[in-house]
Amino acid sequence: MNSRVIDPRRLGLMLGLLLTGLAGAAQPPGGQPVEVSADSATFEQSAGTGVYRGNAEMIQGNRHLYADVIRLFTENNELVRVEATGNPVRMKEGKELQARASNLVYDLTTRRLVLTGDAHVDHQGNTFEGARVEYNLDSRRVDASSEGDKRVRLVIPAKNTGKAGDTDDEQPATDGDAGGSDNQQDQAETP
Repeated sequence: MNSRVIDPRRLGLMLGLLLTGLAGAAQPPGGQPVEVSADSATFEQSAGTGVYRGNAEMIQGNRHLYADVIRLFTENNELVRVEATGNPVRMKEGKELQARASNLVYDLTTRRLVLTGDAHVDHQGNTFEGARVEYNLDSRRVDASSEGDKRVRLVIPAKNTGKAGDTDDEQPATDGDAGGSDNQQDQAETP
């Protein structure tokens, strides 16, 4: 019997390539391949799971995810869920979306992100913060919730609050206005 000893670094690289190949073969609803890389990887084919550790990065089209650890879950050789942890996990999609949190779960089937632990989402100039922020990649809907005495926070820059014909003199003051106004609430619901 001919046996070969494989250098652990080379084994890690081969596992990484295998998992990258699996992730790249999966075509999520967005139709873009998923590429994942990291310092090390572990893959359990029978369980359909993979774990990328150290400087982990996932790319899908113009969506980039950076984390300390990225876990992939597959069903029938298709990527269905991504879980990431970090200090913090960071995600960006082009120039219109940037997000960060301690934990991120990406469900490729529903195309929904759930960020927990000091979640922060910047979307088209608006900022959403909370203990938990859910973001739908298709509808661009954001749901935020608080925890303990930390409240949900929404910041709408002055350039996004004005309507056609408004002047700078008509913009509501934002310094120290913790409660906001009914007018600001209406505008937050209609971007």
